[in-house]
Amino acid sequence: MKKYDVIVIGAGSAGLGNSGMANSMGLDTLLIERNEHHFGGDCTNFGCVPSKALIHISSQFHAAKNISRFGVTCSGKADMKKVLSYIHEKQDIIRGTEDAAALRSHGMDVVIGEAKFKDKNTIQVGEDLYTAKVILLCTGSKPRKAKIPGIENTTVYTNENIFFDCTELPDHLVVIGGGAIGCELGQCMSRLGSKVTLINRGERILKNEPPSVSKILEGVFEEEGITVLNNSEVKNLTATTATIENKDGTKQEIPCNAILVAIGRVVNTESLGLEAGGIELTKRGKIKNDPYFKTTNPKVYVIGDAAGTYMFSHGAEKMVKMLWRNLLIPFFKKKDHQKDLSWVTFTEPQVAHFGLTEQQMNDQNIRYYRQDQSLDHDDRAIIQEYTYGQQKLWMEGRGKRSKRKILSGSLIAPNAGEMMQELELAKHAGIPIGKVNSRVYPYPVQSRINQKTTRGFLHATYSDFHQKMRRFAFRLFN
Repeated sequence: MKKYDVIVIGAGSAGLGNSGMANSMGLDTLLIERNEHHFGGDCTNFGCVPSKALIHISSQFHAAKNISRFGVTCSGKADMKKVLSYIHEKQDIIRGTEDAAALRSHGMDVVIGEAKFKDKNTIQVGEDLYTAKVILLCTGSKPRKAKIPGIENTTVYTNENIFFDCTELPDHLVVIGGGAIGCELGQCMSRLGSKVTLINRGERILKNEPPSVSKILEGVFEEEGITVLNNSEVKNLTATTATIENKDGTKQEIPCNAILVAIGRVVNTESLGLEAGGIELTKRGKIKNDPYFKTTNPKVYVIGDAAGTYMFSHGAEKMVKMLWRNLLIPFFKKKDHQKDLSWVTFTEPQVAHFGLTEQQMNDQNIRYYRQDQSLDHDDRAIIQEYTYGQQKLWMEGRGKRSKRKILSGSLIAPNAGEMMQELELAKHAGIPIGKVNSRVYPYPVQSRINQKTTRGFLHATYSDFHQKMRRFAFRLFN
């Protein structure tokens, strides 16, 4: 049996982060990955990287079609074989820096194979046994399966196979699920030439965003020819049709050549021998863990999607930093929380959010003030035709307004994810909004809207008395 300081199971975002951290400190580190072609995990192979490459391509299609208003015509559908080839080319470049050979070149031990617990202290891979002071489960998640009568009659895609198997563009694609994956990929496939119908069980798409944001995005989708059916479910499938049932009980039949299932994710726990490892599951099948990521086995921690909380690649990065802070400084440990969590849905327009949602702040009795700002009179938005955009900032509810700090933010606009980063930094660094307001932005950068929103909040404090004092000062000294 070989002994290590740290054993990491899974080479996704969390696994690479943890093993890299341990190895950089000179700890004896073993990384175990069951598939030699899946280094980088869901993000590199099935999620962030291929989806953003697809978004890049589909954006060019959309721009080309829209340029007809200026005298240039463009028509046709995407050649999916060429699209997939482009995606795989970019994946290979990124994967080359994080595969087994690259990691071994940095002195890390890497084993390819199925890992399972032999007992609470021992990991088995094939016939080989390993033990460590700390074992980290970074086994990720997978798409939740849909159970629909007749599903075997049609082509079924998820984010795990669409970037490999979709070699022909479906004429009619039904997207099941109104979350980030369904919205991003649905819009992409529509722009590439599919007729897309998005079926959502809830009252609105992107349920974690403010209702006004969901409404704006739905409006953009409808303008692009995407049909959004909320409060609806797919009840039956054939080779050419899908039967949709609405919340009021009415049904309709729509053309369907393929479906994309995007109804959530489940954590990977199978084949790990968790019971032998003394690791318990919740009633919902998730790995039990405390706010410090520790499982019911005190030497085993669970990080990333496998922790079953927030399933983002950057969420795994956040967890890695917090875990190692606590492992190295086990006094006054920091608990996991979502106050500094952020996310971006990379539709066009993008939807960006950081901090707690308004509902979470209400549930936690956090006092706040919300400032809403439309982009209808923003110069850059007028030029680039995104006056539908909207920003919301939640700020502390007490104290002098210029001294208050930002709690959360939401923005729907092209490049919203980039535009919001300075506000997220201001929140993280505790910079008061008066400092943001005093900046001089180059005209007309998109992020000037950040200042416009804070300025609107500050101007609300200018009473008649303040205005009188300003006039008095001007006339006195001039």
